[in-house]
Amino acid sequence: MGLPLEGIRVLEVAEWILGPAACAVLGDWGAEVIKIEHPVRGDGGRGVLATGVIPMAKINYLFEVANRNKKSVAVDLNKEKGREIVYKLVARSDVFLTNFLTTARRRLKLEHEDLAPINPRLIYIKVHGYGQKGPEIERGGYDFAAFWARGGIASALAEPGAFPPPQRPGFGDMTGAMFSAGAVAAALFARERTGKGQAVDVSLLGSALWVNALDTLAAYMSGQEITQIPREKVGNPLWNTYQAKDGKWLQLVNLQSDRYWPGLYKAIGREDLEREPKFESHEKRSQNNTALIELLDDVFATRPAEEWGRLLDENGVLWAPMQRVSELASDPQVVANQYLVDIDHPVHGPTKLVGSPAQFNDMPASIRTAAPELGQHTEEVLLELGYSWEDMEKLKEEGVIV
Repeated sequence: MGLPLEGIRVLEVAEWILGPAACAVLGDWGAEVIKIEHPVRGDGGRGVLATGVIPMAKINYLFEVANRNKKSVAVDLNKEKGREIVYKLVARSDVFLTNFLTTARRRLKLEHEDLAPINPRLIYIKVHGYGQKGPEIERGGYDFAAFWARGGIASALAEPGAFPPPQRPGFGDMTGAMFSAGAVAAALFARERTGKGQAVDVSLLGSALWVNALDTLAAYMSGQEITQIPREKVGNPLWNTYQAKDGKWLQLVNLQSDRYWPGLYKAIGREDLEREPKFESHEKRSQNNTALIELLDDVFATRPAEEWGRLLDENGVLWAPMQRVSELASDPQVVANQYLVDIDHPVHGPTKLVGSPAQFNDMPASIRTAAPELGQHTEEVLLELGYSWEDMEKLKEEGVIV
């Protein structure tokens, strides 16, 4: 059986993570993705390991995760003949995705109004920082800025008076990429019913407000922000983190504390707490929260995390281990669900990539190819468009392709 988007062609004119990662998801779902890159410098993500922002490795993992399942066509869009190649691809494509700013799209004649006459069924999607309207549509938007800082997420995670925490690499981009892939799928479904393509817009700022919707609406509707509370002062001690004897942390997630309180005091071997008046109800535990947190801190420090996990499970208490990312490859749930996928890289051999976050039981998403070399598929794609070897040789001499 095929994949959900098999037969769909996506044309990507995008760099770094947000746009390319969206197309990677579409590729996982079966779409043919053709990535247009500058013939000299390529996608800026190819050199990200040299920036010093993320650790060096033998494989450019940022570029790999955002560019698997793609064909790379190296074309200079600043040249008219380069744009002609893209226009021919537009005529044969279902989706055109770009994260270029408006001025660049206008200069290169890659706006929706430029491409829609070529292919009225085209789904044209822009992914960018700050939205398609307003005074700052031309502001460049890395996710650290548009998503994390401007979108209020950093400040929401900071404890009062503390420095807002920095974002982890790619948080906003990978989130916005999934929203973008979903938007493309919805637009394709709409086209099936109407026969018409349309323009779609996804921004990092809009993605941040959706991710942080509860904080945003609380501030708007109540006039108060949901403050980040130190773990020693959490109002519900059954929704808190505790460190085990081996230094590992456990996250308790029991919102309905009256329901789970008996299981907790049994799990920790403190049945005497059933008769403790200051902990007899959710209200009393909230009033005496610091005392209960101190008690639980002392208890959890007496056994290793694995042992506590077994006891909590046996007594129906909701919890999760606080894992380091280095532990995820051996997590039995990650392994069983193939959230990390084994691939055979053509240069580096066996390795792993993060798999598709959406899984289809009858049409399982797959990573079929590693990220391409710059211009790896230029000749293949141009031959399909009707260019001869002589045509391509001339285009190379003119610097249009490599």
